Parts: sequence; C-alpha cells; structure tokens
Amino acid sequence: MTSASTLFREQGTRRLILSLPADPKRTGRESRRRMLRALAVWGVLWIVGFWTVSAGAPEGLTAVAVGIAVPAGGLMVSAHWALALGGVAVFVVAVFIWWAAGPVILPPLVWLGLAVLPLAVGTAEMSVVGAVVALALPLVAIAVGSVVQEVRFRRQVQRGRHINHGLAQQIFTVTGPPTTPEVRESSEEDLASLRYALDLALQPIDRFDGFTKIDQFREAALRYQLNSLGYALSTAQYTRTPAFTGYLAEAQRNTIHKMLDKRVWGYWAIENLWGNLRWNPDPIERENIMLTGFFGLQIGMYETLNDDRFSADGALTFRWNEDRVYPNNFTSLAQSIHRNMLGSDYTLFPCEPNWTYTVCNTFGLNTLITHDRLHGTTFATDVLDRLHHAYETEFLRPDGRIVGVRCERLGLSWNLWAGPAIQLTTAFWLHAGLPDLAQRTWWIVRDQEMRQEGDRVTFPPRVTSRLDPGNYRLGNDAYGQAMIAMAAREMGDEKTAFAATAGLEESGDAVTRDGVRRYAALSGLGNLYALQSRFNRASGLRDLVTYGVPDEWRKGPVLAEAAYPDVLVARAVSDGTGLDLVLRPGNGPRRTTLRIDRLVPQREYVVTGARSHSLTASVDGQAVIEIDLGGRHEVRIAPR
Repeated sequence: MTSASTLFREQGTRRLILSLPADPKRTGRESRRRMLRALAVWGVLWIVGFWTVSAGAPEGLTAVAVGIAVPAGGLMVSAHWALALGGVAVFVVAVFIWWAAGPVILPPLVWLGLAVLPLAVGTAEMSVVGAVVALALPLVAIAVGSVVQEVRFRRQVQRGRHINHGLAQQIFTVTGPPTTPEVRESSEEDLASLRYALDLALQPIDRFDGFTKIDQFREAALRYQLNSLGYALSTAQYTRTPAFTGYLAEAQRNTIHKMLDKRVWGYWAIENLWGNLRWNPDPIERENIMLTGFFGLQIGMYETLNDDRFSADGALTFRWNEDRVYPNNFTSLAQSIHRNMLGSDYTLFPCEPNWTYTVCNTFGLNTLITHDRLHGTTFATDVLDRLHHAYETEFLRPDGRIVGVRCERLGLSWNLWAGPAIQLTTAFWLHAGLPDLAQRTWWIVRDQEMRQEGDRVTFPPRVTSRLDPGNYRLGNDAYGQAMIAMAAREMGDEKTAFAATAGLEESGDAVTRDGVRRYAALSGLGNLYALQSRFNRASGLRDLVTYGVPDEWRKGPVLAEAAYPDVLVARAVSDGTGLDLVLRPGNGPRRTTLRIDRLVPQREYVVTGARSHSLTASVDGQAVIEIDLGGRHEVRIAPR
C-alpha cells in the first residue's frame, strides 16, 4: 500500500482502490493501554471498598471507601437512596461538562464530595443491601457494557466486510495539481450571499455584530465563526476573484485581527487551569489545536492568496494584560502544532484539555501543509505517516466510521460523536492531506447513511443529523444539508451537491435584505459553511491548501481597490500580464474608480470597459481607472 507521505508527495493524478483494514481491532493499542490503566486504578479502589464492607470496618470509613470506589456508593451504603440517585445524576452532569469544556477536576471533585457526604448526613447503620448494590452495580455495568460493545463490534465487522466488498468495486481518483485552476463568475445570488460574510468581516475590529454569542467553549464560540468566515472569504477569492485583493483581502485580514481579541481566545486560560491544572493563558504553547490548527489554516489561506504579513515576527500578538503578552506569527503556530503532534502518543492531540477530536486535527495538518508549501519546512511530512496510522488504528471503527473524539487520559470514546455530519466535516478537511481517508469516508457515508428521496438527498432522522452545532438547536436538517453539499462538492460529486443545495434552499429559509442573502434557519456557523460549499469546486480545498496558486496569479495585475458595496466583483483573474474583471453594482448605478496594482511600471496598457481606453502605469506599477457601472460590466486591461 502506498504510504500517506508518498501519496501526498505524488504530483500527478492517482487512481486507487481503497479498503478498510482487513483485520480490525476492538480498539487501538494506545487506547487499550490507557483503558486498562484506568481500569486497574479503579479496580484497586473497588477492592478497598469491598474490603471495608467484608471486614466490618466502621460505618463512616466504609461509606467513604465505597463512595470513593463508586460515585454515590457511600450514600447507598448509608441507605440514603434519594441522595444517591441525585448524586449519580449530578456526577453524570459533571462528566458531561468535563467533555463540553474540559474541567478535569469537576468529576473527581463531585465524586469525592459524594464520598464524604455520608459523614455529613449521617451513617448510623450500614445497609447490606446498599453495599451489595453499590459494589455490584459497576461490575454489572462493565459486564453489560462489554457484551454490548462486543455485539456492536461484531456487527461493525460484518458491515465493514460488506463495505469492503463495495469499495473493491470503486476506483477513487486522488487529484494532482491543476494546470490552470478554474475561475468562475459569481452570480447575483452568489454575490448577495458573499455580502453576508463581507458585512460581518468589514465591521470595526472590536465589533462582533451579527455573530452568534452563546459561549466561548464549544462550537458556537466566536473563534469558529471567525475561522469559517476567513475560510469562506478565501475560498471565494480563490475560485472567483484571485486577481482581486481590495476589500476582500481586507475582510480576511479583519477576521485574523479579530482572532487576537481577548474575548475570542481568553477561554484558554480557564480551560488550561481547570483542565490541565496549569495557570498559563498562552493559547499557543500547549494543546489547544482548536485555536492553533483552525487559526493557522486561516492565515495560511490568506498568505497563499495575498501577502505574508502575518509571518513577520510578532504579527500575531495575544495580549492578556500589560505583563502577559504572547507574540506569535504563522510559523510559531505551525511549530506548536508540529511539536504537539510529535509529542503525542496518538500524534493527534487535544482541543479541550484531555479531549482529542479527529476533525480538529485535520485543521492542524492543513496548517502544516500550507506552511511547508509557503516556507519550505517539512512539518507535515514529518507527521503524515504517523497521522495516517493513528486515523486507521486508534480512530477508526471496523465499519469505516472515523471515531470523532477520544478521552486522552482514559482512552474512551462513544458512538454519539460519530454521526454523519461529523464524518462529512472530517472528510472535507482531510481531503488536502489524507485524500485516501477522506474519499473513503465520503463514499461510506454516501453509501450507508444518505437517503435519496426523488431529487433530494438527506440523512436518516436522528438527533445528530438534526442538530445545528452553531447554536445548539434541534429539529431542522438545514445544517446537515449544508454539510452534504460541502463534502460532495469537494469530492467532485456535483449531483449530490446539487441535490443537497436544493434541500438547503427548502429547509434553510433563505432571506435577502438590503442586498444581503442568508439562511434564517441556520446559525452563523452554518451560514458560513454553506458559503464554503457555494464557492468551492471539486478538489478546491485540496488545490488551495496543497498546491497553492499559479505563478501568473502571484505576479499578474490585480484589482487592488474598489468601493464596497458599490462595486461587487463577480470575477477577477490575471493571465500574468493582463487583467479580466466582471463587476456588478451593489448599490445602484454609479460612476466609480478602480485602482489597479502590480502593473509593469511605466508601461502602457489597452483598456476596455472604462471611460479611458488606455493607461500608463506609475513608477510603482499602479493606475486608477474610472467606469460607469450600471449592470453586469466587463473590464479588460492588457499590455499594449
């Protein structure tokens, strides 16, 4: 089998047969080691609790010992059944909060508090029934859980064999670098949709009007909206207007500057304290791939399309207060990801302290790929084979589902975080660096999960496929439709992308106000992912991240300045010497000026579509032209 690093380095288009591992394990070696270690520690606690009961130790000591072995077990021993039931419920909530926001100290504190609670409420007489129930319940739970897991594993193995039979009939195409990337013209609807993103990004840096504001720990956090905003703007520039910087590049820069606002990244000081028991607000040094990976890719996309200002020393400075300042740049973010991956037994490393998410680590890999391409490092190739192995062994079910999250300390995971929307998001962002895994995952989800209903495609009506993680609301499949469209278009399945987009139009409640279009039924995050789908094309993410842009785009003339929203740029592309523009009015007919940059200094150019038919570039390669903009308007600038 071709290694991940070899496949990544291949410059031509490859056709492959992709299959699931032939001999799937119940869990990976590292995960199993951590599970057994955790089980051994708990076993010692259980034995101590059992000994105090069997040895007839004092009631208070017995209650505490059993309570340490089993959450609320001491309350059962003391026959405080109502308190015990409430205590178990509180413990479950504590575990949920631990998963949601990373406070590793919360479940142990609740567990310990429940263990000593019998001393406060009284332990007059030990309940034999309570002791038996307390000590037997976890054993029964482990036994039942093991049986359920074994049954599930065998079913997944059977499904995996069936899936492998289907995979053997498929030929997958891993694309190489495009000779000339396609540049399409945006429709009026595309431009109205893009204005949603532009309006969010072009407001003052310290303002977050129009953003979802719920919490800064999970998917609704500002950082994810800013990242997705940057990705959507970069994708629009890449596929429609690579020769337009102007307000589109300014909007991308604004999203990067907004990421440096303490309100966006200050969550890490809290999570690092209660999750790692370390007081260090530095968001870059350790773990936290939910910032370094997502943010790094955002910067890498910007630098690929525009300039390298964020690679300068101190260009990305996080200020906690006057005394705690953390100067960084694109390289230091990539170095942090590289260092953390090399230092992890999984290679993948945590977002929230202790919780490792497979989708988050795809952003880390994409950051390394863009940095390697732009700066000549080997960060991605250093970790690529290890990452591929981890995804195939530690984070893969026998039926081909990618395991969405794993507990770093305990090695545990659960099926809830393996729903189809998570699979598609992971496949989409994996396509640049691990295209074989991405395309296999896409095919499995399409084959096993999607339903074709007439000319529409959808997921089965489960909770996980009716959740919008951008605002935590249930009941609508608009977010799922957006994910299908986004992944399908990247994988080159335009038929499925079209069907999902049509479904999104039905369930998303599209509204247009003052020339700005959005989906009222989607969160801000969902709207931005929908834009990612709208402006992407087959292998668009892969091409942008892995291969960048052609030389003629980097060197040729660009539209450097136009008024927003007066001038909407539908297409802008350079062949290295000339410039082709398609413009539309965004605020009614008007006469307006355009500034052109990267012309050959003092050279004469022929102009069509402007009030003047020629121009001479200044000594710094710039020129200003004037146009009358009343509808769709083409401008062409070519050397004389």
